[in-house]
This record gives sequence, C-alpha cells and structure tokens, in this order.
Amino acid sequence: MKKSFVLITVLLISLNSCSNEKPHTMRLAAGSGQAGFKDGKQADLNKPIRLTPYTENSVIFADINNHAIRIATLDGEVTTIAGGPDKEGYEDGLASQAKIKSPHGVAYDKKNRKIYVAEAGNHIIRVISLSDNGEHQVSTLAGIPGTPGFKDGKADSAMFISPHAIILGKDGEVIVADMGNARVRLIKDGIVTTIAGCSETGSQDGPPEQATFKYAMDLVLDGSDIFLADAGTHLIRKIVTGKEVTTLALQDTLNTPHGIAIDENKNVYIADMGTHRILKIDKNGSFKTIAGTGQMGNKLEELNKPAALLVHKGNLWIADLNNHQIKVLSID
Repeated sequence: MKKSFVLITVLLISLNSCSNEKPHTMRLAAGSGQAGFKDGKQADLNKPIRLTPYTENSVIFADINNHAIRIATLDGEVTTIAGGPDKEGYEDGLASQAKIKSPHGVAYDKKNRKIYVAEAGNHIIRVISLSDNGEHQVSTLAGIPGTPGFKDGKADSAMFISPHAIILGKDGEVIVADMGNARVRLIKDGIVTTIAGCSETGSQDGPPEQATFKYAMDLVLDGSDIFLADAGTHLIRKIVTGKEVTTLALQDTLNTPHGIAIDENKNVYIADMGTHRILKIDKNGSFKTIAGTGQMGNKLEELNKPAALLVHKGNLWIADLNNHQIKVLSID
C-alpha cells in the first residue's frame, strides 16, 4: 500500500512539473446570474457582450438587452453611464436622457475621455464624451440612424448593417466590424472607408478588397495588424491593412468564435461560443482550453455562450452572455 502511495505521489509531482503554466482561477466580477437591470454591488445585467479597458481595475461594457453602456469593477461594482431598459431607441444628448438600441461594441479613448459604441440596433456608431463639468454627452459619429445599408463616404451619410465590434487604431482612427455587410470599416477625419471585405461572403484570402468574410464578429489590434474572429466561417483571419488577408493555421477547429483578444506574448484568446469555452492559441496554432467545461451551465466554472474577451492588466475579462455575468481569469 505504501509503495502504491509513493508511486502515485511521484507521478503527480512529475506531471505537475511538466507544465510551466499556472492554473487559471475563475472569479466573478459582476452579475447575479439573472437577467435584469440594477447597479451597485449586487448588480443585474442582461446579455453583456463586449468590453474595453477603463481604469486599472475596471472595464466598460455593452449590455445588449438593457440598451446600456456600463462600468464593472473587479470587486463587483456596476454603474451605468448611458442608456437603460427604459431608454431603448435613438436620441442624442445628455447621457441621462439619450436613447440607445442594442449596443454591441465598445472602445475607450482614455486621452480624450470618449467611449465609442458600435450600435447594432440603430446601425450606427455613437460617441459618449465626458465634458469638463463631469457630464456625459451622447452623439452620433457615423451612419444613418435606423437605416441599414452599405455606403462609404462622409460619416453622416455612410451606412452600416448591425456593426458588432469597434476598436481604436494607434492614431485614434475607429475600426468597425460591420457584421451585416461582411466588411471591416474605417472612420477617420469624418470619412468612412472599407479596409477589408467586399460584396461577396465567404472565406477567401488575398488582397483586402477581394477577401471575403461571413460574420465579421470581433476585432483585436496587434501592432498595426488586425485579427478578426469570423463566427460564420469559424475562422480567425489576419488583416494586414492595404496588403493582404490571411487565415490563421490552427491545429484544431473552432465553433462560432465570437470574441478575440491577444496578450503581450502573442497568445490569442478565443471566446468559442459554440463550445462554451475560452481557448488559448499559441504561436504554433496549438489549442488549450483555459475556461469552460464544454457544456453550458451557470456555475462559476461554467460558461453559457461566452461572447467577448479582454486582456487588461494581467486579467482576461469574459463577457458570459447567457449567464448575464462578467467573469475574470488571472493570466499573469
């Protein structure tokens, strides 16, 4: 009996020593697990979908079914910046009065204290600005409210269809995953242009103007390159602006990749909605599941349609869509 115990102990030590990677521990940042709308420490969310860094210990997120833009801290405090279930619609002005419809993407410009919003329900891009007196103002940056379509040109006459994600370039330009048009768009100096995608849909690589996507769902910037999660083709694409679009060679398959993030070591993280898991992909394309059991559930270690990811200050933030929660993994 003693020999067996010693053998098992040695084997466990040996197995643990083969991995240099620390286990990832899940913690709950925000959300009771029930759909609802409530701020504070016992907050209720209703389908949180995308995240952007705010302060060192907090993020801004889009809460789809509450039609709201909100803040969540690591210790569970939630506050609403703009919108709410009673403010569904379209109206610019003071954040306390403005109306929003199904916001999906968010990006925060810390220098200028502006939040950019990809508003899928109104087919537009909004800006929430913080004035010197501490009040937030909501305005429309691009698109025609309530009018879906495709058109490049001046921002106030350009058209989008259900924009789902938004990021900021290194020079402050706004980059949009225009999901309904299967394109990636750029807003700069009041002009909207297309930087990748065309009128066709599919998975064709090549020059950006000839490349095809299906459901351009989420974006992350790596230097000057853009990585795109295409939920429709179950692929991860790389866009070298002005040069080419390629497909990442992976050693396994994805099932509805809905969110994407990247860390300083070039590890790519995928919210694989179809398998209810968070995957880590190294530079060789190898997969590792770091969160989620593969079965949808509502326990802390389980996920139910994870929608988005954010690497921020040593943590991986997760928008757990159908559990109405925001969860966090330490990845340091």
